[in-house]
Amino acid sequence: MPDEKHPSGGRRREGRELALKLLYREELTGIQEGSIPGLDEARERALVFSTALVEGVREHLTEIDKAIAAASEHWEIGRMGAVDRTILRIGVFELLFLPDNPVAVVINEAVGIARKYSSDECGRFVNGVLDHIAREARGGECATSS
Repeated sequence: MPDEKHPSGGRRREGRELALKLLYREELTGIQEGSIPGLDEARERALVFSTALVEGVREHLTEIDKAIAAASEHWEIGRMGAVDRTILRIGVFELLFLPDNPVAVVINEAVGIARKYSSDECGRFVNGVLDHIAREARGGECATSS
């Protein structure tokens, strides 16, 4: 599903998925460089967007994790699955540091990626956490995903 306000929505989805793969691998292995599966086929815009997401999450990790911890009741960040935690980190980075990205798009994309790479239950959890953070960070602006 393309981003509503971005004609390159498919490339942005690719970028988000590439960022997920890189950050997930990094969390499990500690390796920050090297190839990503499917990277050679990625379009330039997806690669640029993915790189911005990865670098942004790395740079603001402490602040991102604090926001996730505050918004996720009864869940410690370290007890979340690595995929779920990484999806949340990307979404929170977009909500906090990329204000031109519409809340509805950020949440819908994160939920879709969660359902693809984790589970429907994760999708609901990601939706709730990101919606909470969006309300706090964007002055009440929110958009509940399907």
